[in-house]
Amino acid sequence: MRKTGISLLLAVCLLIGFTITPVYAGSPPSVPELPETQAESYILINAADSRVLCEKNPDQKQYPASTTKIMTAIISIESGYYEQTTTVSRAAVDGIGIGGSNMGLKEGEVLTFRDLLSMTLISSANDAANALAEGVGGSIPGFVELMNRKARELGLSNTNFSNPSGLDVEDGYPDHQTTARELAQIMRYATSNHTFREIIGLTEYDLPVTNMNAETRGSRKSTDLLLTDPKYQSDLFTVVGGKTGYTKAAQNVFVACARNSDGVELILVLMKHPSRSGMFEDAYRLFEYGFELVSRDISLQAKGFYDMRYRESADIIHKFYENGYISGIEEGRFDYAADVTREDFLRVLASIKSSSADAGGSGAAQSCLNAAIDKGILDESWRGTGGKTMTRGDAITIMSRHVVSSLDTIKLFILMSEIKDLKSIPASSWLDVIRAYDAGIIPVRDDGTIGFYEPISKEEMVLTLNIYIQYRDAVLNSIPAFLMRIGPTGKVVQAFFGP
Repeated sequence: MRKTGISLLLAVCLLIGFTITPVYAGSPPSVPELPETQAESYILINAADSRVLCEKNPDQKQYPASTTKIMTAIISIESGYYEQTTTVSRAAVDGIGIGGSNMGLKEGEVLTFRDLLSMTLISSANDAANALAEGVGGSIPGFVELMNRKARELGLSNTNFSNPSGLDVEDGYPDHQTTARELAQIMRYATSNHTFREIIGLTEYDLPVTNMNAETRGSRKSTDLLLTDPKYQSDLFTVVGGKTGYTKAAQNVFVACARNSDGVELILVLMKHPSRSGMFEDAYRLFEYGFELVSRDISLQAKGFYDMRYRESADIIHKFYENGYISGIEEGRFDYAADVTREDFLRVLASIKSSSADAGGSGAAQSCLNAAIDKGILDESWRGTGGKTMTRGDAITIMSRHVVSSLDTIKLFILMSEIKDLKSIPASSWLDVIRAYDAGIIPVRDDGTIGFYEPISKEEMVLTLNIYIQYRDAVLNSIPAFLMRIGPTGKVVQAFFGP
C-alpha cells in the first residue's frame, strides 16, 4: 500500500513537471551559435547603422588585395564618366603586378568606363582598374590621391591606398593596407550607390567589341561564388553582391553585402583567410548566423533607404516614409535625385494636409489639382497637367497659396533685392516668389538665385514640404486655443491648412 502511494505521488510530480512551462523573468532573446572561421580578422555589420553583430581582430591592419577595387569603382562611378570612353595606356597594361589578374587589354584600346567597371569588379582585372584610374585621375598617382582623400572623408584612419588594383608588398607596396572594420565602411559607402550595386550584382557580363577586338569574345563570370553557386542560396537572405581578392601576402579576402526579405542589409568582411573554398563556406555561415540573429533581436533590425545613408536629409526622408507620405522603389532605394511630377508633389502635399498615408489612390493628385483649380488656388492652365515635371516655380506657385504673409513696402523691396534672378521670373509671379521666400518655404541658393524654371528632385520636394510642415505648425501654435474653439475661426484655419 505504501509503495502504491509513493508511485502515485511520483506520477503526479512527473505530470506536473511536464505540463508546467517555466518562465524566465527578463531573459534575453536566444542567440544562434557563432560559427568559427579561419580568417585572421573579420567583421559583420548592419549596413543601415554600422552596428557590429560579430567580429574578430577587426582593427588589425591587413592587405586588402583586389577588394581595393571597391574604392576604385565607386570613385570612378562618381566621376560621371560612366558612358564615356577612355584609351588604355602602356602604364595601365604594364602595371598589373607579378601574376596579377588581367583582361589582356592592349595599349591604345578604347573602352567605355562602364565596360572597365565590369572588368574591374566582376573579373577583378588589374589592367582595367589601372585604365579607370588614369581616365578619372589623369594618372595612377593622381587617382591614388583621390582614393586616400575619400578614405579620409569617410573617417578611415587606418586605411592607406598605394594603387588602384590591390598590389601589396610583393609588388613594392608594403603600405597598401586597411582593416576589416574600415573595409566594411568602404563597402557600406559603395553600396549606397545604385550603379555600384547593379554591377556587383551581375553574375556575368559580355566582353565588349573594341577597336582592337572586333569579334564577340563571349562572357566572363563573377568571382563571387556566394552570388553564383546554387549551394550558397539561403532562405534567410539574398546576396546583393561582393568582391574577392587574393595575393600571397593578403591570402584570401572577401567583402559582401546581403539583404533579407524585410530589407535589413548586412555587410561582411573576411581578411587573410587561408582557403578560398573555406572562405565562401565561412561567409555563408556567418551571413546565416547574422540574419538568424537579426530575426530574433528587434534591436538589430535597423534598415533604411540605402541611397540615403550619406545624405544630410536622411532623417527627414525616413520620417516622411514612416508617416506614409512617400514610398521607396527597387528594394530599398529612394532615388532622391529623380525629377518629380506635379502629380507626385500634390499627392504628398495632400497626404500631409490630411495627415493620411493614403491621399486617395492613384487618381488623388489629379483630383487635388482639380479641386485647387475649382477653389481658385490655381488657375485653369494647371488643369490636366499632373504628369508635367515639377519646377521650383511650380512649387512656389503652390506653396505661396499656403502661407500667411504680411508685407509692407519696405520689406517687400528688401526681399526683392535679395533674389538675384527675380528679373528673369515673370512679373506675375513676383508676389508668389516673395511670399514663399518670406515664409522660408522656398530659400534662395548660395548665389542668391531661386532657379524658377529648374526641375526639383524628390529630395528637394520632401525638404520643401518639411519646411511647410514646420511653418504650418508654427502658425497654428501661435493661434490661441480659445480662438480655435470658435466655430468661424476654426473653420477658416481648417480650410487653409486642412485637406
